[in-house]
Amino acid sequence: MSFVDTSLESLNWQIAFMRQELDHLRALQKELRGQARVCFENSAKLEAIFRAFDGFIYVCSANYEIEYMNDKLIERTGYNPVGKKCFKTLHGLDDICDWCVNDRVLQGETVRWEIRSPKDNRYYYVVNTPIYYPDGSISKMSMIQDVTDQKTGEIEREELIAQLKAKNSDLEVFSYAISHDLRGPIITIKGLLKWIERDAQNGNLQRLRQTMTTILRSADRMEELITDLLKLSRVATIEDERQELAFEEIAREAIELLAGKIAHSNVEVEIQENLPSVHTCRNKLLTILQNLIENAVKYMGGQTEPRITIGAEHSGDEIIFFVKDNGIGIDTKDQVKIFKLFVKLDEKSEGTGIGLAMLKRILESENGRIWVESEGLGHGCRFCFTLSSSDNSPIE
Repeated sequence: MSFVDTSLESLNWQIAFMRQELDHLRALQKELRGQARVCFENSAKLEAIFRAFDGFIYVCSANYEIEYMNDKLIERTGYNPVGKKCFKTLHGLDDICDWCVNDRVLQGETVRWEIRSPKDNRYYYVVNTPIYYPDGSISKMSMIQDVTDQKTGEIEREELIAQLKAKNSDLEVFSYAISHDLRGPIITIKGLLKWIERDAQNGNLQRLRQTMTTILRSADRMEELITDLLKLSRVATIEDERQELAFEEIAREAIELLAGKIAHSNVEVEIQENLPSVHTCRNKLLTILQNLIENAVKYMGGQTEPRITIGAEHSGDEIIFFVKDNGIGIDTKDQVKIFKLFVKLDEKSEGTGIGLAMLKRILESENGRIWVESEGLGHGCRFCFTLSSSDNSPIE
């Protein structure tokens, strides 16, 4: 009888324990459901955030395999590349990107940077941050925004600032020209007018003629300087339609315009064959060639067989045009400064020192450039320039 009572008591105890465990399991189930609901809600929120994010998001593992990619990036890549290598999917590379920061992120660092993608040449701002999983593994999440428009705006702003600085520099030079170069002839003329009055009263006609000649030279100098300053100020605003031009044709036109000076100096001018056509502004190109040829004629020095060659050559993807002479040459130390305003290596030479500065401004306004090559004094010069257009015809 006692055995039966003991068994019933044990059974009751076991039933009570099971009820207690069942209540515990029900409570745990309720808690898990709550946690699952929270996880679901958080997942839905994250998914909504990812969908709303105006950019690309992807997650990749420590071995560079993509674990997640948002819809925008899937649309960009054309398929869902989960399980594929990130460097292959995103950049079309066969190995890890040179700029990869996986190692840094897996060590717990958040890395922010700006990059220009080799795939489409657009600028992106990227935030790389670690994701920690319950099993202790770590992955990298990258959030990428296209900032090309902002970057372009920054570049344009920097270029504008550079242009403003250059214009301010030009204004300073103009101020100097007005106060010094123009003021000099005026002072000379004012001083000589007193001599004219005195010579006229004394009847000294010979000195009067000499004084008048000096005044005329000073006036001519002022006129030349003012004319060149006006040319320089108008360079960037010349309205000239870009068109397809035969470079050789423009070169021959420039030679015809300078035929008198070329013949007087007995200079032989050669134009290379098979020169490319160019897509540029006719008047600007003619101005460039005319000035370079005129300079070459002017600085032949005592050359007994003066010669000028006009041509072009390839340098990588770029076409370099040139005007080459066998004149007096330019010292290496002077080859950069000759493109500055009012710089004359020989103060006794003709001109105002504005011509090359004007050509530099013309080419820069067209996104081109100009420079000079010379082995030094007595070795001639080769003035080279490039035009901005990428659709110039190749040299045959």
